[in-house]
Amino acid sequence: MNKIISRITLMLLTLAMCGQLHAQFTTTFAKNITPGQQNGLYYSLPQTMLKLDFIIEEAQLVKGPLSDYASSYFEMEDYVEYETTEYKLLDVKMSSVASPDPNALFFVSFTSARGGSKLQFDVLPNGIIRSVGVGNDVETIEPLPVTQEQPQCCDEEYSSEEFVGLMSAGKTNAMLAKEVVDKIAEIRKAKFYLVSGDVETAANPETFNAMYKRLDAMEKEYTSLLLGKRVAKKVVRTVYVIPNKEVPTQTVAKFSETDGLTVGTSGSGSMITVQTLSLNTTAAINAPSQSAVESMTYDSKVFYRIPETANVKVSCDGKTLLEDRLIVNQLGAMLMAPVTNTKLVFDTETGQIVNMRMQ
Repeated sequence: MNKIISRITLMLLTLAMCGQLHAQFTTTFAKNITPGQQNGLYYSLPQTMLKLDFIIEEAQLVKGPLSDYASSYFEMEDYVEYETTEYKLLDVKMSSVASPDPNALFFVSFTSARGGSKLQFDVLPNGIIRSVGVGNDVETIEPLPVTQEQPQCCDEEYSSEEFVGLMSAGKTNAMLAKEVVDKIAEIRKAKFYLVSGDVETAANPETFNAMYKRLDAMEKEYTSLLLGKRVAKKVVRTVYVIPNKEVPTQTVAKFSETDGLTVGTSGSGSMITVQTLSLNTTAAINAPSQSAVESMTYDSKVFYRIPETANVKVSCDGKTLLEDRLIVNQLGAMLMAPVTNTKLVFDTETGQIVNMRMQ
């Protein structure tokens, strides 16, 4: 019996010695590292950052140079009394990008162990871990390209050179206003003749369209001298949001028709909120708590993540603008993987291990 116990003890000691030989590094949460410690490297797991592109119509109301006479000639029509800018929220588009997670930042301290094989850590320029023990053979998993709608002008801005001749020296604004109104009447009469078929070229559809468009542009330009004009364009404002497990609903911006979009909570207008609710796809995993991860040191192990699926809803003043299901890394489970005699490849978008090779 004593001989059997001695043999078991010897085997355990041998295994322990082998484990020590291959324990080439330790992994520690970054904040526990003594300042100035340089015998190692930092790496992080990626967190999900939501990218919200708000498509907004930005309209400038431009006062006409002869607006003082607008009510005299256009009693029933509104005109621009003072210049201002109006905003209208048209749409919102959502995508996600990966960024280093400060709550999953670790320090790998290398130790010397005779007989241990060389170990290679590969990280991206931003510090996100890419592979362990693989070297340059790893294939990077590229994220899918995100297409973004290009800003477009909502209204065309018309220009006519003919009215410039009216602005000659020696004429009062009252005289100019009368000439502009007379010019508008002439243009409208020409449009009537064109539509009624009194113009010979109206028989050709292409010629008709070109002539009508030209007359319509001239009328708008002359009318704007009295009524003013509304020049609108689409702009895209981007807001980045980091979902938080402890705060599922976050106020990320405010929107008003007079001030537009203001990032944060200090602006005026309706609140824009982002609600991120976990679907608990990783709830069955018995993962260590965040406090356990931060307080302990692990030999020859690296952390990886199994990301969570979440329902993400963007709302403005309680009205849903957009709702979709996305992968949210930081809501998932953070686990440890042994590195001894193992090669690991990570998905740099989620932190998940996508390839494990036993040596």
